Amino acid sequence: MTIVWAAAVMAGAEPLPAVQVQAAAPAAEPALVADDSPEEIAKDAARDLKDTRFYNKPGATRAAYNADWQRCRLIARGSRTPAGTVPLFYNPAYISPLAAGIGGGIGGLIAGAIAQGQQRRDNRRSCLMIGGWRLVELPDAETAKIATMSDEQRSAFFDTIVGASTVPGKVTELTRFSFAPDPALHPEAPLTTPGQVWLGKKVDPATPFVLAPGEAALVIGYRRVEAPAAGRSASVELARYDLSHRDLAYRPKDWKKTGDKTVYGVIADSKDKQASYEVQVLRVTPGDYVVKSFAVGKVPLTTSHCFGAPLIHVEAGEVAYLGDFIPYMDARLSTGGKMSGLVYASHPDDARRTLAGSQPALAAQLKIAPLRNGATYACNAITMTRWDIDGVETLPAAVETAQR
Repeated sequence: MTIVWAAAVMAGAEPLPAVQVQAAAPAAEPALVADDSPEEIAKDAARDLKDTRFYNKPGATRAAYNADWQRCRLIARGSRTPAGTVPLFYNPAYISPLAAGIGGGIGGLIAGAIAQGQQRRDNRRSCLMIGGWRLVELPDAETAKIATMSDEQRSAFFDTIVGASTVPGKVTELTRFSFAPDPALHPEAPLTTPGQVWLGKKVDPATPFVLAPGEAALVIGYRRVEAPAAGRSASVELARYDLSHRDLAYRPKDWKKTGDKTVYGVIADSKDKQASYEVQVLRVTPGDYVVKSFAVGKVPLTTSHCFGAPLIHVEAGEVAYLGDFIPYMDARLSTGGKMSGLVYASHPDDARRTLAGSQPALAAQLKIAPLRNGATYACNAITMTRWDIDGVETLPAAVETAQR
C-alpha cells in the first residue's frame, strides 16, 4: 500500500513510458486577435497594483508582471489556454462548452459566472498566484504613504516593488497544490469490511466483465474507512485529453452523423455513501484522461483543474487503476480547524481484492497506470485551479507525440 496526500495524493506506479518532446504544433483553428497595445495592457494591469495590495515575484520586472497579467486575463475569460493556445472549442468543428450549456443548467451557470467581473478577477488572481506571483497586503502605514504619491511616484514605486525580494505586510503565496498530511486524518486506515463493486447502471456485479474490441477501463475507489469520511458521497469528473494541443478533446458537432462513439468524459458519482469501500469500473475509449474536477456531496461540479491536472493513459484492452478518493466533510484537523474535500490515495491491493470477490478475471487484469501532473487545458468553470498528486512526474511543457 502506498499513501500520498492530495488536495481538496500516488506512488508505486509502473515506470513511465518514454515521451518524445517537441514544440507544440500550432493550433489549426483561427487565432483570436489580441489588439490591446502594450500601453493599454500596462494600464489595465495597474488596476491590481493598489495602495492596499499588489502582486510581487522576487526578481521580476514590471514588464513581466504586465505580460503575466494579460495572459491571465485571457485565460480567465476563456480565450486562451494556460499553454497559450486558442481553445479547441473555438474550432468550428466543435461545440463550445459554454454555448452548449442549457440555460438553466450547469453550462448556463458556468457561463454566467465567468461573465461576472468578480469571478473573473478571482480566477485571474488564481492564475497569477499559480504562476508564482505573491499577493501582498500592505499595513495601514504603507497604504497611507502610497496614497500621498503622485501618479509618477506610484508608478516608479511599483516598478521596483513588484520584483523586490523583501516586501512589507502580509504575503500570501501558493507553493503547494496538494493537501498536506494531517495527523488527525488517517487515509491509510485499513479496510475492515468487504468492499462493493459497481460495473454500470443495472449491471449485476457478478456478471463477467468483458471489454469490447477497442475499449479500455479505468478503475477508481471511494473509501470511507474512518469516521470523518463515513456517509459522505462524492463525484469525480474525468475528461478526454488532447496531448498535441494541450487541451481537452471535445466531441465534434457531427458525431452522430459519423457514428463517433468516443468517450469524451465521464462523471463517476459514488453509488452507496454508506459503503466503507466501493470500486467503480468505467468503460472508456483508449487514450489520455485528466481528473478535471471533483466534489464532496451532491453538489454541481463547478471547479476545474485547468491550470494543471493529473493525466492518466490507458491502452486498448487495459484495466487501469487510477486511485482511491476519500470524501471528508468538516473533518477536524490537528490544528483545530476543519477540512472538507477529497483526499486521494493509492490502494491498488484493496481494489484488486475487492474486484476478486465477484470479478476474478478483472482483478487479474488490473494494472497501476502511470500518472503525470501538469496537464493544462482551456479554463471553463466557475473556479479555476490546479491539483497535483505528490510524487508524480510532471508532464513536459510541450508535448507533440508520445511513444508508448
